[in-house]
Amino acid sequence: TLWQASTKTQTKWPHKALAFTGSSDHTVRVWSVTEHLEPGEDRCLAVLSHDAPVEALLLMPSTNQDVPVWVVSAGGTYIKVWNPLTGVCVCKTLSRHRKTITAIVALPRTNEALNTVQVRIMTGGLDALLRIHSWNSSTGAIDHLHGISAPVPITSLAFSEAQNRLALGTVDGSVLVRQKAPSVTNKKRTREPRAGTFAFFSRGMNATPSAGDFVVDTADKRRKLQSFDAKLKKFCYGEALDDALQTRNPVVVAAVLEELGRRQGLTAALSNRDDESLDPILAFTSKYINKQRYTPLLIGVANKLIDLYEGNVGESNDIDDRFLKLKRQISDEVRVQKGLLLLSGELDGLVTSVAMSEDRFSDE
Repeated sequence: TLWQASTKTQTKWPHKALAFTGSSDHTVRVWSVTEHLEPGEDRCLAVLSHDAPVEALLLMPSTNQDVPVWVVSAGGTYIKVWNPLTGVCVCKTLSRHRKTITAIVALPRTNEALNTVQVRIMTGGLDALLRIHSWNSSTGAIDHLHGISAPVPITSLAFSEAQNRLALGTVDGSVLVRQKAPSVTNKKRTREPRAGTFAFFSRGMNATPSAGDFVVDTADKRRKLQSFDAKLKKFCYGEALDDALQTRNPVVVAAVLEELGRRQGLTAALSNRDDESLDPILAFTSKYINKQRYTPLLIGVANKLIDLYEGNVGESNDIDDRFLKLKRQISDEVRVQKGLLLLSGELDGLVTSVAMSEDRFSDE
């Protein structure tokens, strides 16, 4: 790669022209291409260690007054930026490549909104990935932005003169060409569609009203959250459960309890309660724990209440009565379930004996 100083800056730098080479011996060498050399003078001015086989070199213009040009070397899985005059590595970037970087190229990018030109550095590797980096011409800093995957490992990269086509050389000998999509803004229709047509009804929510259109104000028609939903949104779990209990709707209370369990906030909602705030929860649990729809949920709630308040037994008669009622409800339900199981077993025995009698009579 050859660099030559411009006419205005030739007197500023010690060398008017330099050549840069990279090789598999892990080095980047800086060469003087001056025609006449003094006796004993070596054309190799510096040897820069990349610490990996150098696969590609790139020269980037510099806006730093102390640096004539930036030398970017790529090899292994990282990129280094060099000051060729001092031989100092100003930036070492570990790229997002998982395998060796094989190609590097610079891409000017025009920002039409800011009316500026930004330079991007693109690398390709044997991991079949394209990585795009930002570039700072003043400091030589490189930062990763994003990446694109290719179908096969990449060996070389090239852009067209108009910067709208990217050619990728691959290990299987094929060349892939990616083209920049046309601008949607340039093809945007300028004429308003005629009323009643499909295009008129497909204008979207951002369409501006025409003169004479009736505009409906929907600013104040946002859906208002229930009080317990608002408290859940603010992570006030105890207040959310209290508001749900005030609705006296078991479906709402069960939904809030399930949400608290999903958020792992059930313990926080049930803890640190006095007699007045604990009574509604115990009342709801003892009333609906034998309902088949709520039994699986309220068994867990009852176990959590016992774990939290077993040390407070005897401090309040009302709370003790609630726990006793809960115990009676559970005992009654267990007794009913045992009776149903006993009845089911007797019916199974009766059905079996009848079936055996019918088989015996049929054999005779």
